[in-house]
Amino acid sequence: MAAMKRTPLLVALCVGGTVAVGLLAAAVRAPAPAAPTRTATIDLQKVVDKLQEKADWEIRLRTLEARIVEEVNVRKKKLEDDVAAARVVTDPAEKLKALEALQLQKLELEQWATMKQAELDRESSLMWRQIYRSIRTEAAKLAELEGYDYVMVAEPGDELVITRESRVPLTTQALEQIGRRRTVYASPAHDISEKLVLRINNARATGAAPKTP
Repeated sequence: MAAMKRTPLLVALCVGGTVAVGLLAAAVRAPAPAAPTRTATIDLQKVVDKLQEKADWEIRLRTLEARIVEEVNVRKKKLEDDVAAARVVTDPAEKLKALEALQLQKLELEQWATMKQAELDRESSLMWRQIYRSIRTEAAKLAELEGYDYVMVAEPGDELVITRESRVPLTTQALEQIGRRRTVYASPAHDISEKLVLRINNARATGAAPKTP
């Protein structure tokens, strides 16, 4: 009988011990709280405007454009001179031959100008692709260094820009700008624009970034 009287107490102790072990195991298995996500922002226009890489590219593009314009002027002057010379030709056969040559010359000039315009556009496209690559590369390094999970582009301003001179209706202008926005508010405390500009320019100056070809 004594053994039977002690049974409820023994069962209670066993159950209590099991619960305690279960609670301890649950505590061990409980995951640690996730670290808060850290987000930085950049003013993309400010970053681009302050990059030495962009300044170098602009010099190159202006030089290329000036060279193209100079050659266009030379070719146009020759065409104008040839037109003037053709006007004084009196022999019908010779005049026809001169006019055909002028037509061919004009067509070649137009094709050449189109080719040079495409070359200028290709160089401009390459500029923006390389600038964007530099921004992404150095933004990733800076985010890793300072513990940011994301680097977002901040909106250009708090106010919508409505232009009455535009042919686009005012309501459409407002709705289009609202639809394009992805950031409603960004704390200035997490703006890393200046730091990013410094990293990109330093990487270029020290040869750690590709030079403008």
